[in-house]
Amino acid sequence: MPPHVENVQKLAEEPPRFEKLVAPSADSWKFKLYPLEFSLTVVYFFVSLYGGYLFFTSAKPATIIFTIIVTVLSMLGVGAGAHRLWSHRSFKCKPQLEILITILFLLNSQRSIVTWAKRHRLHHQCSDTDGDPHNATRGLFFSHIGWMMVEPHPEVTKREKYVDISDLMNNKIVKFQQDYFLPLVLLIAFVIPTYIPTLWGESLFVSYMINTFRMHICLQLICSINSVAHLIGYKPIDRTAVGTQTQFLASITVGEGFHNYHHSFPYDYRSSEFGDIKYNLSALFIEFMAKIGWAYDLKVTSEEVVKNRVLKKGDGTDLYYIPNNERKQKFFCTEFYKASS
Repeated sequence: MPPHVENVQKLAEEPPRFEKLVAPSADSWKFKLYPLEFSLTVVYFFVSLYGGYLFFTSAKPATIIFTIIVTVLSMLGVGAGAHRLWSHRSFKCKPQLEILITILFLLNSQRSIVTWAKRHRLHHQCSDTDGDPHNATRGLFFSHIGWMMVEPHPEVTKREKYVDISDLMNNKIVKFQQDYFLPLVLLIAFVIPTYIPTLWGESLFVSYMINTFRMHICLQLICSINSVAHLIGYKPIDRTAVGTQTQFLASITVGEGFHNYHHSFPYDYRSSEFGDIKYNLSALFIEFMAKIGWAYDLKVTSEEVVKNRVLKKGDGTDLYYIPNNERKQKFFCTEFYKASS
């Protein structure tokens, strides 16, 4: 998305007691468009679409390879960084790794680390209710990208300013990124990835358009976690928890598609149960960094705890803890989750 900096409100000392919201729920709130955000989103979509056309018809082979590599690295910046490190503090890391992940995150131009993590923490506090910024109860389009084009629900506005982000604001690396977000994102997300392909003869125009396409692909993949991973898939871990699991989605989002597990155990650095590690590039990345000493204190859920939850509350589609299970999960799941399935 185009660079955008928000003013970060400090957490009040005594946050009020809010009414408990029960998922899934949505009131009769009427959408009110943000004219500028709506217009930019539409323009961004069509520019990216043209960038995709150039990617498949005009890009040099080196540009294609470079774009794929940067896309994967960008997704790791969100999956391992904004999500597992900064939003959930599911592991700790040395400064050199935090700087690396910060750069990878900035490649996406998806607002600042603080804004991203703050909204995600609110999402977990109020999942699939009106306090959730991208309430999936309002449908696939709203939870995917529509929420970015409209004014937030009053419950979101009311609760967001009380989300505790003190740990982020006290983090020197995150604070530096917050203070200098605009020049950093312009340099890291736009200038450098656009310039590099020109070194092997790619035209500046084609390179810029393809870079825009890359950022848009990353945006769509991350948005699919808010939409698809709440509405389509299975609930093998806990049918009473929000979030669904789809192996295909996990494979294209570097391991973020096992959302039923993640909403059941949000602090787990893997965001997936044991057998799904092969689809979980973010977890493999974190584990590699732990082996070289850059990451440590990785938080996990014990296998016994997971197994007990599966057997007591799962929807019966689990592939790992139910012996000879005949209810096979489809790799490509296109059916909306039904509690009775």
